[in-house]
Amino acid sequence: MTETYSVSVQEDPKTKDLFFELPSSLIEGLGWQPGDDLKWDETDDGGFRLTRVKMETVELDLDDEELFKYMQLAHEKNITFNQFVEEALTDVIESEEKKNG
Repeated sequence: MTETYSVSVQEDPKTKDLFFELPSSLIEGLGWQPGDDLKWDETDDGGFRLTRVKMETVELDLDDEELFKYMQLAHEKNITFNQFVEEALTDVIESEEKKNG
């Protein structure tokens, strides 16, 4: 079952930042908590998807030459180095999951 919610975009009078508040029933239904990390993704149909993400710290052991190479690749893709690493790790995890069933 799909539920639809409407929210109003508001403006902070001091900072002029735009924001909206999600209904508490939606937040509770999703199991979200204050302080959760959320990620916006644009969908193919021009909409947006908001998902909760769990951040993990991953230590990389790269020499200067490797780091520079990967930073250049991220730059070529017009993304941050962190986004580049996240994409690479996601690809590896998905590949392993497909192999293992």
